[in-house]
Amino acid sequence: MCREMQSVIHEQEQPEFKREYLLNLPHPVTAKIYVIDDGDHCTMLLAEEY
Repeated sequence: MCREMQSVIHEQEQPEFKREYLLNLPHPVTAKIYVIDDGDHCTMLLAEEY
């Protein structure tokens, strides 16, 4: 099984924060996902759905 490095970048505006995680996965994904947390609900959207 061929494995490749997957980069996951967690970045937010308030409070300002940025961290990158590297994972060794068999099928890396190349997509941007937005996560919106309003305190009551958490919504995940692909960038093209935002």
